[in-house]
Amino acid sequence: WLDKLPGLENAEVSTKVTSTKPVVAERAVYFNFFGKQGGHDSIGVSSMAQEWYLAEGCTLGDNFDTFVLVQNPGTEVAGVTLSFQLTQGTAPTFYFELAPGQRRSVWLDKLPGLENAEVSTKVTSTKPVVAERAVYFNFFGKQGGHDSVGIPGGIIE
Repeated sequence: WLDKLPGLENAEVSTKVTSTKPVVAERAVYFNFFGKQGGHDSIGVSSMAQEWYLAEGCTLGDNFDTFVLVQNPGTEVAGVTLSFQLTQGTAPTFYFELAPGQRRSVWLDKLPGLENAEVSTKVTSTKPVVAERAVYFNFFGKQGGHDSVGIPGGIIE
């Protein structure tokens, strides 16, 4: 329970799990995000990549909030670009630099062109990183959230 570890009581965190034996790692989150309550869970990834695909995201109205989360477990600064596919219209790419051993959550609802959209995201980085997507919602009174790791580039061509 990360909330109970010293220094993590009120933190946004990514975690690297290492083991001397084969293990399966996953992460569960329980939340109350602006009145949207629930929980979601995601399996960990076994490797980093310079390209990730996130097929789903939604920022429609006040009922959906989407975040793209990127972790840089490496030893060099990563230049990260988020590119978007929409069902309607276009949105500019979003670029940021991510220091070694750091993470960032990008709230897509707050980016130009994504204020009210159904969106897929491509994460491209100058160095290997890890990427996932979280959505929080209140859909006709059904509150919750879901999360998924990305699909690394090069697997499906």
